[in-house]
Amino acid sequence: MVELVMLLLRAHTEEHGGASSQKKDKDVRIVTINQLDSGRTGPPYDLDISVSGLDDGATLLDAMNKAQDQGLMTYSGIDYGPPLGMYITTIDGVVRRQQDHEYWQILGGPDMKSLDLGVSSYVPNNSETVLFRSLTFSSGTEKEKAREDL
Repeated sequence: MVELVMLLLRAHTEEHGGASSQKKDKDVRIVTINQLDSGRTGPPYDLDISVSGLDDGATLLDAMNKAQDQGLMTYSGIDYGPPLGMYITTIDGVVRRQQDHEYWQILGGPDMKSLDLGVSSYVPNNSETVLFRSLTFSSGTEKEKAREDL
């Protein structure tokens, strides 16, 4: 009788999206280019790791957490909470600061394009490569740019 109840509970949980219904067979490759404004998406990479055994619905942040837990990489950032999520500032000790007009651009998908979502929301596909590329951005107004040139 107990076995029957357990079997029914397990079936109900899987049918309604419980934890046991998630397959853990997704792999994600994370690579970085630390050189500022390199303009490239291909190797050589400063970091090149694969994270295996992720849930099908795992976000990029989930993959990064697993990689960090396994000692494959380190990262830190600022968590702005929903809807913005985590803003990555440091990968393997390489810091990119907004006040220095630097950031980590995140590229992915079949065409290795800049992502519209951040690490907290982006769900990479199985076997997808995600690139963190170090970039600078302009400071804003023409008046500010003129002052910088002085």
